[in-house]
Amino acid sequence: MSKFTKRGVFLPSLKEPAASRPIADIPVPAQVFVPLLAPGGEPCRPAVGNYETVLRGEPLGLLEGSGAPAVYAPVTGVLSDVRTMTHPLLGDISCAVLDGMAGEGDPPEKREVSGLTVPEVLAAARAAGIIDELDGAPLADKLESWGDTDPYLLGADGTEQEPYSSSAWAVLGQAAPEVSEGLRLAALAAGAIDCHIAVRRGGRQRRALAERVPGRLVCTVRRKYPAVPEPRSAVLPVRTIGVQACQALYRACVYGEPQSRCVVTVAGDAVKNPQNVRVPVGTLVQDLLHFCGLSQDPSYVILGDAMTGTAIPQADIAVVPGISCILALTVRPQPKTRACIGCGRCVRACHADLLPFEIMRRMDNMQYERLSRLLPEDCDGCGACSYVCPAGLDVAAKVMEARDAKGTIFLKWGDGDDL
Repeated sequence: MSKFTKRGVFLPSLKEPAASRPIADIPVPAQVFVPLLAPGGEPCRPAVGNYETVLRGEPLGLLEGSGAPAVYAPVTGVLSDVRTMTHPLLGDISCAVLDGMAGEGDPPEKREVSGLTVPEVLAAARAAGIIDELDGAPLADKLESWGDTDPYLLGADGTEQEPYSSSAWAVLGQAAPEVSEGLRLAALAAGAIDCHIAVRRGGRQRRALAERVPGRLVCTVRRKYPAVPEPRSAVLPVRTIGVQACQALYRACVYGEPQSRCVVTVAGDAVKNPQNVRVPVGTLVQDLLHFCGLSQDPSYVILGDAMTGTAIPQADIAVVPGISCILALTVRPQPKTRACIGCGRCVRACHADLLPFEIMRRMDNMQYERLSRLLPEDCDGCGACSYVCPAGLDVAAKVMEARDAKGTIFLKWGDGDDL
C-alpha cells in the first residue's frame, strides 16, 4: 500500500454522543458465556467443576494436553454449565457458563517494569492471553514474529477510521499513560526502532492527548478512509497493534492481570444511550444492548462497524476480544442493488489501486483463470468500493471472495438428485 495515497473516501462521522461520554462499566451480568479457547485457538477444558465458585482473574480453562491455564474468569461467579454455542467469529465452541456475582480477588501488587527483558514481556503477554483487537490475533505471537524482521516502526492504531467506533479514543482518554507505556513494552518485545500512537483527531483533543504521554509519541494521520496509521515523516515500514492491546500488555506486566475485559462502542439509530462500555468477556450482546437501552427494536445488529462489520441474526452472542463496536440499526446502511453501471467510482476509491468492478465481473462470469492478473490478493477488505457504489453492490465481498480463493476456485456441482 502506498503511503498517504490520494485515494480513499470521506466517511460521515457518527461517533457522537458516544465519543464524548466517559467509559461506562456494565454491572456484573447474570450469566457470562466464556469461550474455552486458548488465544491460539486450542480447545481448553474447565479448570473448576460444576457449581464451584471462581474469582475474577482465576484460571477458568486449562489447555488440553498440558494443563496450563489459558482462560481466566472475567467475573466472580459459579460455573453452572459448559455449553456448545455457535459464534459468528469463532465457529462452534464450548463455553463455560458463569453465574455472575459481586466480588473480586485480592488486589494485585504493582511491579516494576523498567528492567523487563524481551522474553519476560512476551511471557507476560502470553500468560495474560492478550488478543489484539485489530485482527483478533494473539499479541505475543505477533510481537515475537516481528522480532527478526527488517527495521520498522510500531504504531498503536487509535485512528478510529470507521463511522461509529470510538472505543480506542475512549481508552486513550481514560488511560493514555498506560497505553503509551504498554506500547513501549510492545516495541521492546518486537524489536521496533521507534513507536507512536496514531490518531485522526486534531486540535484540542490531540493536544490534550499529547500532554498526557511522554515525548513526541502522538501523530495525526489523514482523514480519508482508510488512513495509514503512521507519521508523515516516516521512512520505515510501520506495523500496528491495537490501543486496548497496549493497555492490556501494560497491566499484564505491571499487575499480572489477564485480559478479561474489553471496551466496546455501542451505537446506532436504535440505541437510546450510545456509549463506550467496559464489559467482561463472555457478556451477551443482548445484555449490552439492554444496558444501553433501545429506542426501538433494531432490524440489524452488527458486530463491528458499518464498513467491515458482520450482521448477526440473534443477539445471544458472546462478546470476545476483537469486538470493539456493536451497532443496532433500524435501516440497512446500503441502497437497493442494481446492475453495475461501470462508473469506475470503486476504482477511484480503492487505495490498493485495484479494479474492483472488473474483479467482480469476472467472478460473476466465472472467468476465474483471468483473476490472477487483477491481483485480488492485495485487497484488505476496507469496504470503500462497496461504500461508493451507486448500484448498491457489495463489491468488496466479491473481491474478498477472489482474494481468499488464492487463485484456485472450484465449481460446486450439485448432487445427482439436483439434476
